[in-house]
Amino acid sequence: MARRIEPSRKSPAERLDDLLAGHRDAPFPEGAVKYLERALSSSDSMPNAVKFFAWALLVPASAALGTPEREDRALEALAEAERYLPVAQDELGALFARERAGLTWLETGISLLTDRAAFGEALRLCDVALSLGYSRAYEAKKNSLLRML
Repeated sequence: MARRIEPSRKSPAERLDDLLAGHRDAPFPEGAVKYLERALSSSDSMPNAVKFFAWALLVPASAALGTPEREDRALEALAEAERYLPVAQDELGALFARERAGLTWLETGISLLTDRAAFGEALRLCDVALSLGYSRAYEAKKNSLLRML
């Protein structure tokens, strides 16, 4: 009789470390996109807080491929990351605060939306970034966007 595979008993923090290590080791952007898409497609056991990071990492990786289809996928990933954001903040606390500094999902999303003349949505993302404590550079981006309106 075959042995039953035991479910993962890793904490969300350990699962996040695994995700970040896999992403870091993947060749950017193609390998990173493949790795993240594979991780998300088998995400039934992935904690929702970790899903935030997977989606947030997928935004710049997909956008870096530069095709309209991949840019659309980056915007889908942006929406998914935003959906999981509150869970990541609640469940990971200080770990979320530490790891979010290296994410460029909002910056990439603002850039994509600005290129598509979706200035209102880009402004909203600037506000999200500021509420998360990202640098004052987002205040400058917001002011620049307001001048475009």
